Amino acid sequence: MNIIHFIGYSAVHPSDFLFEMTNAPGQYTLLLVSTPVHFLLEGQWQEYPAGTAMLYAPGQPICYRACRETYQNDWLRFSSDDPLVTQFPLMGVPFPVSDTAYCHNLIKLLTWETSLSSADSELTISHLLQVLFLRLRQDTIRRETSTHAPQLLHLHKKIYNSPYLPWSIRSMAEELHLSAGYLQILYKKMFGVSCMDDVITSRIRMAREQLAYSEKPVAEIADSCGYRNVEHFCRQFRQQTGLTPGTFRRRALETLAAPFDAKKDGSREFPESGLSTGHAVTNYYGGPSHYNVAGSDLPSDVLDTQGNILPPQVEED
Repeated sequence: MNIIHFIGYSAVHPSDFLFEMTNAPGQYTLLLVSTPVHFLLEGQWQEYPAGTAMLYAPGQPICYRACRETYQNDWLRFSSDDPLVTQFPLMGVPFPVSDTAYCHNLIKLLTWETSLSSADSELTISHLLQVLFLRLRQDTIRRETSTHAPQLLHLHKKIYNSPYLPWSIRSMAEELHLSAGYLQILYKKMFGVSCMDDVITSRIRMAREQLAYSEKPVAEIADSCGYRNVEHFCRQFRQQTGLTPGTFRRRALETLAAPFDAKKDGSREFPESGLSTGHAVTNYYGGPSHYNVAGSDLPSDVLDTQGNILPPQVEED
């Protein structure tokens, strides 16, 4: 059971702001600060930067204050018996949050849901609070978070939201005011994949959706996903998915058109295609997360002898 007693976001206070109280038994207080803050820890004031979070346990003294002209934070006071909260790794210890925008938006949603008091509010609040603490738990494990983490996360989101942009290591490095080499080191360390591999993954992801759910020609899809050379697109598509764009489209259409049978374990099976919603479909759509980008032979079923794009062919039984 998760019960929110008080909650607010983007609360702004003047430079003389000081908050001091003791948590009531059974109640937790979570802070996410948007400006630098002073926490009173073991009798001493210690400054922490914007993007810091703090979870106070039930019965724990709370004391923090502004240390600049203005102070701003998101906060909630709540009761919970969820192990994600009760067994949180850091209690009463400030820690950096890598994606403050993500957590801020979750707190906003929690604030709005708390104000609605609808029939489903209790369940919605519990799920949102679980998502919030799952994300915060990741940050307690990643103690060596880079000072560039917010910039890297912003770049990561931008790549997946706009894969069609003319991405390059140089342009990314300039955007983050880092050297190209240092950016690649930081990015690989944070996301486990290189910048350009992420660009390719996001482009192929967009191409898969357009092949499956639109009638656009392959050349048009390649261009809309950021490829200026359709042959290069076809190579990378096959390297990541194991299929040519034409074959992928045919199988996707077959899968969408085929009836399915519900199995006892809840998965679905498509009898005509041999695909299911389990392992096979996951691999079919997802493909490997790491792959060779050196190139390979051009798929023969994509271009004709004059180098023109062939329309998708539907195989006859």
